[in-house]
Formats: sequence, C-alpha cells, structure tokens
Amino acid sequence: MKAMIDSSYIILSTIPVILSALGTGIGQGLIGKQALQSMIKQPSASNALSKLCIIGTAITETAAIMGVLISLLLINDANSIENIWSHYALIGIAFAMGISGFFAGIASSFPVIASCQSLARQPFLQGKILNIMLITQTLIMTPNIFGLLISLLIKGKMIETESFTQALQLLASGLSIGLGCIGPSIGLSLFAFAACSAIGINTKAYTKILTFTFICEAIIETPVIFSLLISLLIFTTTINPESILQGWQFLAGALCIGLSTISPGINSGKTAATAAIQIAHNLEMYSNLSKLTMLALAMIDSFTIYGLLISMIMILH
Repeated sequence: MKAMIDSSYIILSTIPVILSALGTGIGQGLIGKQALQSMIKQPSASNALSKLCIIGTAITETAAIMGVLISLLLINDANSIENIWSHYALIGIAFAMGISGFFAGIASSFPVIASCQSLARQPFLQGKILNIMLITQTLIMTPNIFGLLISLLIKGKMIETESFTQALQLLASGLSIGLGCIGPSIGLSLFAFAACSAIGINTKAYTKILTFTFICEAIIETPVIFSLLISLLIFTTTINPESILQGWQFLAGALCIGLSTISPGINSGKTAATAAIQIAHNLEMYSNLSKLTMLALAMIDSFTIYGLLISMIMILH
C-alpha cells in the first residue's frame, strides 16, 4: 500500500512541470516561427527582432520555471506523505499550477508574435513596441503567479490532511484558481496581440494604446482575481472534518466561480482587442471608443460577479 501511495504521489508531482513545459514549448515555438518570418519580410530589422525574440522567449519561460519549482518541492516531500488524502491536494496543485502554467506559456507568446509583426512594419519603433510587449506579457503571467501562490499554500497544508473533507478543501482551492485562469489568460492574450499590432498600424497611437492597455488588462484580469479570492476563502474556512457535505460544498463553489470566469474572460479580451484595433485606425475617436469599451467590459464582468456570490454562499452556508 505504501509503495502504491509513493508511486502515485511521484506521478502526480510531475503534472505541474509537464503542463507548464508543454504550454511554454508551444508558445516559444510560435514566437520563433514568427520571428523568422518577420526577418525575411524585413531583413534590416534582424538585430531588433532577435533582441525582441530573446526577451519575449525569456519571459514566456517563466511559466515552465515555476512549474519546475513546484514539482521539485513536491518530490522533495515524497517521504513525508503517509496517507492517500494528500493525493487530493496534489490534484489541486495540478489544477492550480499545471493549468495556469499551460495557458500562461501559450498566452504570453501572443504579444511577442504581434510585436514581431509590428517591428517588421515599423522597424524604427523598437522601443515603443518593446514597451507594450513587456507590459502585456508581464500582466499575462499574473494568473500563473496566483496559481503558484495557491500551490504553495496547499503544499504547506497537505501533510496535515487527515480526512476526506480536508482533502476536498485543498482540491477545491486549487481547482478554483486553475479553472479561473483559463478565460482571463485567453482574453489577455487576445487583447495583448491587438495592442501590440495597433502600434504597427498607427505609429501615432502609442500613447493612447499604452493608457488603454493598463485599463483594459486590469478589467480583463478581474475574473481571475475573483477566483483567487474564492481559493483563499476555501483554503482558510474552518471545517468540520466529519462533515462530508462541507467538502462537496467547497468543490461546488470552486466549480461555480471557475467555470463562470471562462466566458467573461475570453469575451472581455475580444471586446478590448477589437477596440484597440479600431483606435489605431480611428485615433480621433479614442474618447468615444474607450468609454464604450469600458461600459461593455463592466457589463461582461458582471456575469462573473454572479458566480462569485453563489460561490461564497455555497462555501459559507
């Protein structure tokens, strides 16, 4: 029995690095492909493209590095695990770190791809294009950082897990942030691609797009912040180890907030991305376009608030 527990623990411990590395590998492959295509299109910008590609690839690598860190920490604690309940916590970490790392690895490549295309069109705007790329890439990594935070919290508590209810509590905490990363990560990547492309379309749009980027990405990230709050709420809620129902309530709350963030996260990104391109083409309409976009994003995010309320009621009831 002990050998079975140890072997399954080791297998589950590798999931964070496997998924994170898979997403990062796909993202870096897309970056490399676009960089080569842009060099062929604009040979005079080869040095600038190489620099941009190296920086973008290094940031994308962050997701894989965090996945390696969590997997190493888990493997290091293998000898301390003596019961099967801790495996539920491992599944929670697989959701929190693995899913967030997979999507972050791919999503963080989108601004680099668009920046390579913009740099090929406007080789003299290297600094401005690089600034937008770095800002959007950094913000895209936020959901993955949230996943790392929750993974570390779960890891610190999983050795103490002694009941099915406690096991479901840790699993649900990881599930909430893991699912909550999907929609916002996709949405952030869609907007980042459009924002970086907009600079290549209209060189005069830089200042407006920069301001627009900070506001939109903060709103697009709101759903994953709600997921983080629910993850922390689940993790810190006092439980009755004998109440199996409470464990299922945790799981239901995690599914509720996690799934309710997917569509708003994606569609917020689509809306903001469309607005960014329109601003580049119609800079004189920036005020009207930005106001309408903020209103649309606020309405889209309201659906996540409904999920947040139901999740809180489910957890605290």
